[in-house]
Amino acid sequence: MKNEVQYKHGGTPRLDMVRLSVPYGQVLDFSVNLNPLGPPAIIKEKWGELFEQIEQYPSVEGDGVTHYYQTICGIPPRNLLAGNGSTELIYLAPRVLRFKRVAVVTPSYHDYERASLLAGAKVVRCPLSPHDDFAFPAESQMIEVLNNVDALWIGRPNNPTGTLFPKRLILELAERFAEKWFIVDEAFAQFVVDWEENSFLTTEPRPNIIVVHSLTKFYAIAGLRLGGVVGSEQVISRFKKAKEPWTVNGIADRTASLLVECADYEDETRSVVKKERERVFHGLRGLDGVIPFSPSANYILCQWVKTGNLDDLLRHLLSNGVYVRDCRNFPGLEKNFFRIGLKTIEDNDRLLSLLSSFELF
Repeated sequence: MKNEVQYKHGGTPRLDMVRLSVPYGQVLDFSVNLNPLGPPAIIKEKWGELFEQIEQYPSVEGDGVTHYYQTICGIPPRNLLAGNGSTELIYLAPRVLRFKRVAVVTPSYHDYERASLLAGAKVVRCPLSPHDDFAFPAESQMIEVLNNVDALWIGRPNNPTGTLFPKRLILELAERFAEKWFIVDEAFAQFVVDWEENSFLTTEPRPNIIVVHSLTKFYAIAGLRLGGVVGSEQVISRFKKAKEPWTVNGIADRTASLLVECADYEDETRSVVKKERERVFHGLRGLDGVIPFSPSANYILCQWVKTGNLDDLLRHLLSNGVYVRDCRNFPGLEKNFFRIGLKTIEDNDRLLSLLSSFELF
């Protein structure tokens, strides 16, 4: 297979405005999938104290981040390495573990594939299908795939499909293939209903399962870059020996310590996102020309079928000050797929209204 990835993230409306000849203006950006409540209030309240951190060296390994995971998830420091967002740790894994041939469930986050390729590994794509709502491949198919690779990347919930792959099946596969690595990205795990039961973060670390997690999505602090990787004491020790020092800056590290005080914010987030996820999904199902796929986190994947080109919809939305994530650069989503990051009730209603007002000329 020829491994080519068009490297692109969301949050770039100006590029599409230029491409589609839409005059530049402010937009409501649904292409990013952060907590619609915005950052916890405590961060703004404590910003003066956080600012004082800029004159001091941070802890070498991100002690504030480690404190967060120990307090919220019960993860001992020996089983965790803090990082400058989960993406840093996604790139660290194949470099440290020296993957030779990896499988990537696709469509999924681009950086699994890119990180593997940059580390010299060959990539095998394990495609999901929209015909069964991007369900996890059958066990027999996964066994065949795992027989020919030394690692498997899994997004859980998967981005951008929103699929929550069965925890039980992954555990069974990891036990059956004890010599293979399973890298599970749970960047959006805290948006999931009953997340503690569903997440690998709250499960006893397995020798061959590595869990990558981000704090930036759930707490809407993407500019600070905070995350962690969880695994056995042996594998985390290997990661710590290979990772550069001081990658978590002082303000970010101190912020992580504040996040342990946000229980009310966390409960409100899950309540709001659950209600809006169900409401918006129902609204999308009633629209002509839009096929939504069942979500589990704070974003919804859709397919545009009213015209033969997603650009028609993107131009319509951008002309009215709204932007969604063009997903056509994801392998398997080339046929006019797009993703919506949930926002406030008012903002979501605006998007639904614009989607319903599209007219063919």
